[in-house]
Amino acid sequence: MLFPFVFYDQKETMTEKNTVKTQVQSDAPVGSYLSRKGVFTTVKGKYKVYPDLPLPLMDMPNAKAYQAEEISSPDHKIFALVCKPELPVRKDHIKARTGLKMEGVLPLVDAGVAPWQPIGRKTMILLYEMPLGGRVVHSKTYDKILPEEEAEKISRWIRPLLMGINNLSLRGLTHREIRPDNLFYLDAEKTKVVWGDCISSPPGFDQPPTFETIESSMCSPAGRGNGTTSDDLYAFGAALICLGLGYNPVESLSADELLELKIYKGSYATLIGEERVSLGLIELLRGLLADNVSQRWDISSTQLWADGRRLTPVQAKAIKASQRPFLFNNVEYFSYRTLAYAFSKNWDLAAEAIRSEKLQTWLIRGFDDKETANAIEKSIDMALVRFSTKEKQDDFFVARTCMLLDPSAPLRVRECAFMPDALGQMMAMYVADERMIKVLIGLVATGYLESWHEFHRDRVAEQQVKSMQIILQKPELGMGIERLIYDLNDGMPCQSPLVIKDYVDDIRDLMPALEEVAKKVGPKTEPIDRHIAAFIAVKFGMKLSDQIALLNSPKENVSIQGMLNIFASLQQTFGPEKLYAFCSWIGGLLAPIINSYHSLEKRQQLEKNLPKFIRKGSLPDIYTFLDDKQERLIDMSYFEQAKKEYAKLSEEIEFLDGNREKREQEGLMLGHQIAAVISFGIAVLTMFLLLLAQFLRR
Repeated sequence: MLFPFVFYDQKETMTEKNTVKTQVQSDAPVGSYLSRKGVFTTVKGKYKVYPDLPLPLMDMPNAKAYQAEEISSPDHKIFALVCKPELPVRKDHIKARTGLKMEGVLPLVDAGVAPWQPIGRKTMILLYEMPLGGRVVHSKTYDKILPEEEAEKISRWIRPLLMGINNLSLRGLTHREIRPDNLFYLDAEKTKVVWGDCISSPPGFDQPPTFETIESSMCSPAGRGNGTTSDDLYAFGAALICLGLGYNPVESLSADELLELKIYKGSYATLIGEERVSLGLIELLRGLLADNVSQRWDISSTQLWADGRRLTPVQAKAIKASQRPFLFNNVEYFSYRTLAYAFSKNWDLAAEAIRSEKLQTWLIRGFDDKETANAIEKSIDMALVRFSTKEKQDDFFVARTCMLLDPSAPLRVRECAFMPDALGQMMAMYVADERMIKVLIGLVATGYLESWHEFHRDRVAEQQVKSMQIILQKPELGMGIERLIYDLNDGMPCQSPLVIKDYVDDIRDLMPALEEVAKKVGPKTEPIDRHIAAFIAVKFGMKLSDQIALLNSPKENVSIQGMLNIFASLQQTFGPEKLYAFCSWIGGLLAPIINSYHSLEKRQQLEKNLPKFIRKGSLPDIYTFLDDKQERLIDMSYFEQAKKEYAKLSEEIEFLDGNREKREQEGLMLGHQIAAVISFGIAVLTMFLLLLAQFLRR
């Protein structure tokens, strides 16, 4: 079903005839002044977004840009980014940055969920300040951007961009989308440069591998995680190279080719190659592109350089290499990291190599590393104990071997490769992919994730994994994989088929969405499923933990009462005041609660009066009506009294029924005795009469 063009305010007209002068530039939508006004969607009742007025020059890889305006301030130049509903947005950025202007970062004016007609469902829409000077780089090929004068480089480019990274870092945020084509001129004069959007998709999801660290490049796009400020600084260094040269020097390489070069040669040497860059930048680039995180420059070091203090150039530590190569897949390897990467790309061959003990021999002879060799042997033994099939055994000890050889690398198991902090994003991305979800569940449940944190000596994270395992083991509503998805993704909208098109990412929006669902759903449809229960448990769970537990009661009336209590609490807390359609929907499911009363008269009374409460549209009133504590006590009191009377009558009946045989036996004996006496009397009388007759004959 397609949504209408105008939402929330039905008094607004669908079209507007007024026009505004168009101001066009070849390289930017300078202010993106509306060339015409037409159909629109409203966001939060404050902004108009025009779906028929796209801004392709402002598009992000996974979010399309459109002209927009602030209703109360039409002169405020803004634009909208319409996000893909299947991609989790970065809610932490929305919470921290909305309405806040920070140097070096494109200001986020507001964000909200609204229906979007082209896709026929609701989605997140981001409202940004319009960068009046447009995008700095429009394509993969562009002119040299950085000026030659070092002072100008520092003041106009490096300082503000570094400040943008720092301002995010101070708020516990990372950008993770730092690259040349995500740079904008905030002013029409092109004197203020800022980093663009990083909210519309998961962190690092849209990043080309050029701007990602070696470790992050090993991950799938959805598995790169929030990372750290150090990751942003690395991307900053790579972006400076491209801006200084006027192009990406490694654009022609595939992702795998680039990664292998970075591993073998180092990032700085790979990205610079034979290219010539300003001597003044070499020190900075070496510092920012250091592959060893402990050696990479932080914000403070970079700021010192920008202030004119020359620091000792970073010299990459030589990778420990063996004199004896390890032959794997017909290629010779001399270092741990390169071999670990090769293992991750050839999983089955790696299992054979590890089982053969050739690896352990190479570690001892080439590096005198008995500790790692013994750890690999232990991993094999653990796999044999934990798993019954060869495939699962192989997966486990190959994964642990890769960790042992390259602890800083992501968690890798066959086609899965992600940083543990990106587990939630991975689950969100693959929520509809049953096979991948099972894989991710297995990684949590069978100890892979624990192993990774074990290698990094992160005890807190290990305990968190144990908590995840407990949640996964519980099949009831409000737990399981669904619970983890919302636990690990603050901005994840509820994935229930009932409300998925409504993009319910806030608990306050759940009841209004269900109200709309109630207008078209079948009367026997359950209003709560695993996703809705898990969503509520995460967003409002502590206050409703007892009620959520009731959902899983084997007694139907208790389960429905728990559901009614939950929805009543949500309406009472968040509104809306009236839920006419939803109350009618719920009303058709309340028979088990009514039937839980023992009094026939009470049940008849409830059935008669319930429609009146349903028509009020208030779930709390329905709940109070059906669960009147005093009436429950009275009903139970009468029921207990009736039980006692019934028990007493039952005892009497039982007594009578239980003594029937005895009484029959006694009656039979008495009958025999009476019969014997009578028979004896008759015999005596007969003999007397016979004797009397003989006597008379004489």
